Formats: sequence, structure tokens, C-alpha cells
Amino acid sequence: MSENTLPRILIVDDEENSQHEVGLARLASTRARHPNDVEIEDLDWADLVLMDFVIDHWAEREELDAISLRPPNGLALAAVLREHADASTGDGHSYTAFAIHSAHIGDISTRLHTTNKTPQVVARLNNLEWAFDKANNSRFERSAELARAVRTVSKSWSNGTAGDVRSVAAQLLSISEDTDWTERAKNDVVMCQVPLSDFSAGTSGLLFLRWLLQGVLPYPTFLWSRHWVAARFRITPDSLNRILNGESQLACDLRECRYEGILNSFAGSRWWRSAIEQYAWGIRAGGAREPSEFHAELEKRAGCKLAPVDELSPVVCIDRELNPLDDLRPLDAVVRLVPDLWPAYADSAYAEVTAVCEDLGLRSIVHPLDRERVIFPGEDE
Repeated sequence: MSENTLPRILIVDDEENSQHEVGLARLASTRARHPNDVEIEDLDWADLVLMDFVIDHWAEREELDAISLRPPNGLALAAVLREHADASTGDGHSYTAFAIHSAHIGDISTRLHTTNKTPQVVARLNNLEWAFDKANNSRFERSAELARAVRTVSKSWSNGTAGDVRSVAAQLLSISEDTDWTERAKNDVVMCQVPLSDFSAGTSGLLFLRWLLQGVLPYPTFLWSRHWVAARFRITPDSLNRILNGESQLACDLRECRYEGILNSFAGSRWWRSAIEQYAWGIRAGGAREPSEFHAELEKRAGCKLAPVDELSPVVCIDRELNPLDDLRPLDAVVRLVPDLWPAYADSAYAEVTAVCEDLGLRSIVHPLDRERVIFPGEDE
């Protein structure tokens, strides 16, 4: 990939940046700038600006008396730089995204008075596209993918015309036009409140990208991660993993259901919910109506044994960080949760009753209608 086709990432940090530049080598073109040295040309050049949160070494800032001119951390500086970037773009569609990369994501969420430390929540509450944890080794690949997505959206929106936003969104999501589940997929996207702004709105493309990053990929929406796919097929996530790594008929069929649109690797593989539902319906329509028959047909297509889940309606549970757990549970063993900023259009969030009883942090977000099913330490049964 040539230098001109690589996504462009501006790294703003008050300390030495070689680690980030080396990590992003061959993934993106980079510029490293001390906060005092950022120019408007740098913002115009960048697809993504990576801001460090802690900024301690900035002598020029400390010499100023007016606190309005002294942004104390990367969040404050990002807000200032975004305004300059947006003003420079004007009504155009050459977007610049902003993300924090920090080893202090937990500290940032605490300052926001939220129990939710997930990057999508931290980013959303700070007018950012994403928050990368420096402890996560995948942050370089994901930063480059985000920067590529910004470039793609900028090009798509600039090539579009007023009234054509729906088709541009469909192209970015790579919704197939020739499947039995196409129309349902399009309807599911609309139900997830896709921001179909007019092209005249200069930031509409970036709003679309932020919607996908923060409101779709992290949750069970019109796209499903492997845990929800496994639950639909009533097999364990480990069994599904083994299938996905193979070349069986089932593996090939599932590849046809996989999401291949923009940011398709950012949060791991995702599958179209409508495609999985249609696939399961097709198996039943073929005569495998009983659970045992359905499972047998899956094994036939997989060419191997699959570990079944005995529950008729297995549920995916999440942990404190909203990560899905591999152990699928029956409905009578779980309660609904209402985590901060969990989208209303997403499937409900669940946690196992025993996990909630042992975790005071989960206690405050149990759905009010399910609280009577939970006995907390010190309460009478």
C-alpha cells in the first residue's frame, strides 16, 4: 500500500511518540506533534487525531495566566482542536475524527459519573469517536481501521447527492441487494435510528460513523457477534468458533451472512441478524422443526459434532464491562439490566442472577421489573 493510500493519523502527545509511530508503521501515515506544535494544516491532513489524556509536559501552557488558554488534559484539548477542524472543513465532507488513547480510561469514566467504562460510552460522553486503551495491543490496527473508515465516509458523502443518503448508507454497510433477507436488513437498520441527515449537513458523514461505532457494533442490534449467533443456533460459542475456522458447508453459509461493510473488523466479526434468522428459518422450513432435528441438520452441514445448549431460549449474559460471556443461560436464571447508554433499539442486556447477587455494581442497573427476583446480601429471602 502506497503512502498516498494509507490512512493518516495525527498523534498529539506531550511525551516521546516513537512507540505509536512504530506500532502504526505500514498501517497508517503518521505525524507526531507536541500539543504546542499542532497546526491547522495538521488537522486538515489527518483522518484521525489520537490524543493522549494526561498532558503534564507543556511549559508554554504553564506560563499563561488565563485558565481559558490552559487545557488541562487531552479531552479539553481535543474539544478545542475539533472546533478548529470543523471550522476548516466548513460545509465540506473531508472529516477529521478524534479519539483518546490512554492508560486511564477508568479514571475518565469516573470523572463522568458513570459506572460504565466501555470505550463507546467514554467516547460518546466526551464528543469523541472512540477511546483506545493503551493496554490493548490491538489499538494500532483498530486506530488504522478507524482512520480508513473516516476516509471512506468522507469520499462517499462527497460523492453523494441530496436525497441519496439512504443509498450511500446502504453502500457503506454493504447491504446485499439480491438475498431473501435484504429488505428486512434495511428495515432493521432504519429501526436502529440510522442518522439519515441531508448531505447539506457538513458533519452528517461523521455522525453516521459515530452511530455505527458507538450505537451498533458494541451491542446486539441488526448486527450480531458470535455469541448471539450461537444462541440463535442453540450451540456453544466454542462450537461456533470451530465451525467458523473451517471449510464446512455451514462455515461457507455463515460467511454469506457475515457483515462486510465499513469497520467490519473493528469490534471483531459480526453477522447480519436478518441473515441468521433467515438461515435458521430455512432449516426449519426444510423439515427440521424440532430442536433435535434442527441440531442434527446443523451438525450435518458442519460435518462434525456441535455442543448443544439444552435451553429452548438461551440468553447471552454480559459482565461489568458489557462483554458477552461464553456461558449461555436460560431465561429463568437471568435478569435484565439497564446499563448506561445501552440503546433502546438493541436487544435487552442480561446478567445471571447469581452474578448480580455477588456484584454491588450490577445491583444498581437491574431492570426495575426484575429486581424482585434478586436477593442481595443482607436481605431476607
